[in-house]
Amino acid sequence: MFYFKNKKIMKLFFLILFVVIFIVNIKVQSQMKFAVIGDYGKAGANELSVSNLVKSWNPEFIITLGDNNYELGEQATIDANIGQYYRQFIFPYTGSYGAGDTVNRFFPSLGNHDWYTNAASAYLNYFSLPGNERYYDFIKGNIHFFIIDSDPNEPDGVDSNSVQANWLKNSLAVSSQRFNLVYFHHPPYSSGSHGNNPYMNWPFKKWGADAVLSGHDHTYERININSFTYIINGLGGKSIYTFNTPIAGSIVRYNNNYGAMLVNSYEDSLTFRFYSISGNLKDNFKLIPSQKTLTLNILIEGFYNPVLNTMQSDTLKVFLRNGNSPYQIIDSSKGNINSAGTGTFTFTKANNSTPYYIEIIHRNSIETWSSSGMNFNLNNLSYDFTTSANKSYGNNLFLKGLKYCVFSGDVNQDNYIDASDLSTVGNGSDVSLNGYVSADVTGDNFVDASDISIVEKNSFNPVTVSRP
Repeated sequence: MFYFKNKKIMKLFFLILFVVIFIVNIKVQSQMKFAVIGDYGKAGANELSVSNLVKSWNPEFIITLGDNNYELGEQATIDANIGQYYRQFIFPYTGSYGAGDTVNRFFPSLGNHDWYTNAASAYLNYFSLPGNERYYDFIKGNIHFFIIDSDPNEPDGVDSNSVQANWLKNSLAVSSQRFNLVYFHHPPYSSGSHGNNPYMNWPFKKWGADAVLSGHDHTYERININSFTYIINGLGGKSIYTFNTPIAGSIVRYNNNYGAMLVNSYEDSLTFRFYSISGNLKDNFKLIPSQKTLTLNILIEGFYNPVLNTMQSDTLKVFLRNGNSPYQIIDSSKGNINSAGTGTFTFTKANNSTPYYIEIIHRNSIETWSSSGMNFNLNNLSYDFTTSANKSYGNNLFLKGLKYCVFSGDVNQDNYIDASDLSTVGNGSDVSLNGYVSADVTGDNFVDASDISIVEKNSFNPVTVSRP
């Protein structure tokens, strides 16, 4: 048992403990939750049970994976199949089951049954959705949703070279959200009765999607192919299918009862949970955002030999800073620059299509920033400091031979190369200091006249940090 002899210390301890717990809870708090249903639109006890499960979660909105209106997608059945159970999420709602919502919180996708009558006219008239309403996108929290029409009747095509697919490819390329989710009806891969739909096997991962959700097979299944997640969720109330032989990559399969999926969004992840209508958890999956990769070309003045066009390999720390004032640090990464002046740095907190200043920290060089905010595109960014002085903010680079380099000599890392740095290097030279030390600005593991020469030149100017 631990006792406090001083009451003031005890009060301070518990205050600090409370603050720590409060901060941790804020960090792990869900930013948003939504429900996912598929193949649900058949009025009756099964759909009622699924809708009751969904409403018990109090989701912020609902997305659907197609087949909203069985059997034939008719105007005469659509309100009974949808509005009767989900009108509280629909705006504008003009059906006969009471009041709808004041804003739309229901985002469906088209299924084959929705297309069976009059070119999906009942569906298109019933909902008020973005874009052309057949395929569209919207943003909620840190997720960008992309809704595709996977039915072969889609006028803009359903293959990976179609007008629709090019819209998705281009839209994903400029998305700046942490997560990009794509959903539609016909699954590219499935172990269910319908099986695979190869025409929907688009290069979703390459284009920038984080996961694909589909229905059509009246089962629940989670599949991982080439490190990419596909989820089938078709147990919304119509009927239940059997499974065929599991396909390669199938991880979880369930078809014992109806159910729905609850998704929680966090700053650093999404959690997908599938529950049966009895409330039993059948799958629990966490999706981590795609890693961002920065390929950097940079040379350090003292470490670079222009005759051989090589550099002593060394460690750099790279910070990504917000592109707007006050330029807060978003993420950081540590890695090595090789003899060609190239290094790869990875980040987990950065987003695509969002401007970040690149800040370079080297153990005895001046801090250097990119000339402007730079964007990751499809999780990748390349930046070369060596080609021009204007690749750094304030043209703060030194031309050595034919390449531009970061100034060496900020030995004490106070953002100035001055007499104090020169003194440190001079003292190191006097005692023949050697090894991996900050006073060695040439990277040869010796502190001598060559180090003094570089620091003396840069302290005479003097060289300082240049940042926005």
